[in-house]
Amino acid sequence: MEDGARPWLLVTNDDGPDSPALLPLLRELSKLGDVRTLIPDTERSWSSKTMSHGRRLRVVENEMDGFTVASVNGSPADCANLGIHNIWPTPPALVVSGVNMGANAGLSFLLSSGTVAAAVEGMLSGIPAVAFSLKLSSEDYGLWTNRSPKLEGLASLWRSAAVVSREITAEILCGGLPRGAGLLSVNMPPDLTPAAPRRLTGVTSTSYGPFFARLEGEDHFEHVLSGLRLLETDGGGDMEALARGEVAITPIRFALDVDPSGRDRCRFERGDSTSSLPMSSRQDGPSP
Repeated sequence: MEDGARPWLLVTNDDGPDSPALLPLLRELSKLGDVRTLIPDTERSWSSKTMSHGRRLRVVENEMDGFTVASVNGSPADCANLGIHNIWPTPPALVVSGVNMGANAGLSFLLSSGTVAAAVEGMLSGIPAVAFSLKLSSEDYGLWTNRSPKLEGLASLWRSAAVVSREITAEILCGGLPRGAGLLSVNMPPDLTPAAPRRLTGVTSTSYGPFFARLEGEDHFEHVLSGLRLLETDGGGDMEALARGEVAITPIRFALDVDPSGRDRCRFERGDSTSSLPMSSRQDGPSP
């Protein structure tokens, strides 16, 4: 791997080298500076922040239309961690994950996304990060799922997604992430053009039902996602912005704890009961 001290961008994804959005993104981001790419060697969708444990990872470099693209037999989060800490002598200025084939809007999809997880790995390593996702129509998503040659007919859509991603990336490089954010999750509508409106949004609160269905007469289950539900909405979420044809730019911070009420403290907290006992009354080891 080549050396270098100037700021550079780490690009990864969860769709692997087959993604038709990868090369357009690399072409656009290369206008901003040095771009280095480390992606999974195959699609790793729905992997969330899975990290490889107990097995060896192998990085392989390939040339793709003038770009050196490294791939690894691991997850998107693996790619981000390796790219930040192991492959190159200096860490990146920014982790760019995507452009994902399909939206990652709403809490359920955001937490399940390998694309977003790679950005989370950047954040956990102290590196600003952004995850880009492109919602596709049902027909276009079917073309991607089946790796249809007709995907080439969507070249203008991939270019639009790359241009929007480059412009938002440039803003981050220039002025940083929004105040208080650890990363950005950007979701783009299926009829995207570079002129599409852009809105800062929250994360739409969602849940879903069964993720699997039993195969008839078998003890096997297959992926059949059903029952995606909006739990609450005030119109300011990422899914609502997508429905209006807007690019949803969502600042994310991970403050997962809550401030407990006085009643909950009474319910759950206990003092150190041994601290008030005489030394002779205390027992060593676990209670029977």
